[in-house]
Amino acid sequence: MDKFDVVIVGAGHGGASAAIALRQAGLTGSILVVGREPELPYERPPLSKEYFSGEKEFERIGIRPAAFWEERQVEFRTCIEVTAINAADQTATLSDGTTIGFGDMIWAAGGDPRKLSCPGAELAGIHSVRTRADVDAMLAELPYVDQVVVIGGGYIGLEAAAVLTKFGKKVVLLEALPRILARVAGETLSEFYEAEHRAHGVD
Repeated sequence: MDKFDVVIVGAGHGGASAAIALRQAGLTGSILVVGREPELPYERPPLSKEYFSGEKEFERIGIRPAAFWEERQVEFRTCIEVTAINAADQTATLSDGTTIGFGDMIWAAGGDPRKLSCPGAELAGIHSVRTRADVDAMLAELPYVDQVVVIGGGYIGLEAAAVLTKFGKKVVLLEALPRILARVAGETLSEFYEAEHRAHGVD
């Protein structure tokens, strides 16, 4: 069984930042980052903006190049998940059936988009935005789509709506709350952004 001084669960921004901070703080022990995606850590915000629009290639949104992690001896296991943890034994079981040991564990797995639960939620053409694969799947379908419904008037929904209108798609945005950006912005700012999106053709 392999054992690591620190195991970081989650290869997103949180997990990558934790690994960087540990090395900057002088940790010389072994670090393993476990992530379910095939890629090394990358920035998430550009997924619904620059990467979705084609303004940035995927290589440009990586948090650090592969050589950075190699130089700092941060090991990655990708396309894999932690399925069980035994805190007493300080072991973790992975989705491939292997077990690893750890001195300390940092849980930085992040969250997943809330899925639709209404009738029809299982139909094709329904996407969420969290990973590169999510965006690639949408891009593959866009040439065959004229109208898109975006559910959620937060940053990600608005960014996606803006890109889709630039692609010439008819976009309808739905928000459960009385105004867009309600959780993060005041009413005046919400009204400003709603007016901007309406001016660009978003319903």
